[in-house]
Amino acid sequence: MKQIKINYLNKFLIYLTLLIPISLVTGPFIPDLFVSIIAILYLYILFIRNEIKILFEKKNLLFIFFCIYLIIISFFSVDFFSSILPSSSYIRFGLFTLAIIYLLKEYPNFESLFTKYLFITILFVSIDAYIQIIFGFNIFGMKNSVPDRISGLFGDEYILGSYLVRLLPLLLALLINKVTFNLLNKILFIIGIVLFNVLIYFIAERTAFALNIIFFVLFTLIIKKTRFLMIITLIISSLGFFVAGNLSKSTHERMINQTINEVFKDNKINIFTEGHENHMKTAIKIFKDNIVIGSGIKSFRILCRDKRYYETITSCSTHPHNTYAQLLSETGFIGFVLILGIFLIICKNIILYFTRSFYKKNDYVSDQVKILSILIFINLFPFVPTGSFFNNWMSIIYFLPLGFFLKNNKFV
Repeated sequence: MKQIKINYLNKFLIYLTLLIPISLVTGPFIPDLFVSIIAILYLYILFIRNEIKILFEKKNLLFIFFCIYLIIISFFSVDFFSSILPSSSYIRFGLFTLAIIYLLKEYPNFESLFTKYLFITILFVSIDAYIQIIFGFNIFGMKNSVPDRISGLFGDEYILGSYLVRLLPLLLALLINKVTFNLLNKILFIIGIVLFNVLIYFIAERTAFALNIIFFVLFTLIIKKTRFLMIITLIISSLGFFVAGNLSKSTHERMINQTINEVFKDNKINIFTEGHENHMKTAIKIFKDNIVIGSGIKSFRILCRDKRYYETITSCSTHPHNTYAQLLSETGFIGFVLILGIFLIICKNIILYFTRSFYKKNDYVSDQVKILSILIFINLFPFVPTGSFFNNWMSIIYFLPLGFFLKNNKFV
């Protein structure tokens, strides 16, 4: 009887997890609801199976410590009620990752099933975006509200590029060991990646475009079996960017001219725009007054108005628009070091994968793990503007690939 109950719960868990990629298109509420239910169901299954001790295995202790730490610093936050809710519920994302690992181990066909759902979702979202580029409105009649931007199914939220750039690498990781690269598949691979790259250019989210380029350059350097195909793909994509720029002058203006003007403004090289730099200056000021434990999650939006930290009218926002600036200001040195440490370990691994791909015939690390390592690298890349690290939607995007990454990988 107990096993029948667990089987029903497992099926529900599978369905909810399969719907995560498409639910992310609807905004933050539905996917966060699904993740919360998945976390609760997973806990209940562990309780029924008398396996709660899994949560306290060595590999999970760092995340548990981080969650406890977030709760503790909430008591010292300038706004306790704004900090305590996201802090106390942050553990659901870790449980979401563990639930994916659980499904991968319990159901060998879950990965293939998830891959199909993810592929259909990315294909649908991408085709819809191309329809909006060509006709000015998508399949649901949603129009471009800004001439040089494409939002597709996301409406007034310009996060289509961020969504695609972070989900396609997951799809490639899941497909890399399943696809036989015969002539037809090689042609489809080149066409698919070129169309994707050109789409990201048309979408005109500069951060997404930069991360996409970084991902595919590292993908080319590290994944040996597709290296020649990727070199061809990147060359054709470059020609595609040139053609796209000529077809859309407004996109060319934003992606090329505006970027060059901002990078080389005031006779110096700028990594970030003036507005983003002001956010970061304010974040650093807050950090200097709260060095060890920060000012608490979601406190930046309050403290940035304080005259002690205020820079200009552009320095205040809901968050500092940079992961590490946010971690410094809101979680202090301790929170910052934890995430930076993960990023540095990933950097070390990527360097090892790169050297092995050229100097060793055999490598014990699977291509799936390598691609997911690159994905984590771009998710934590420090030198671009980012969404809030503790935003529910972004957190789901960050934690979704971790289950596949950690399934058979010791990380360090």
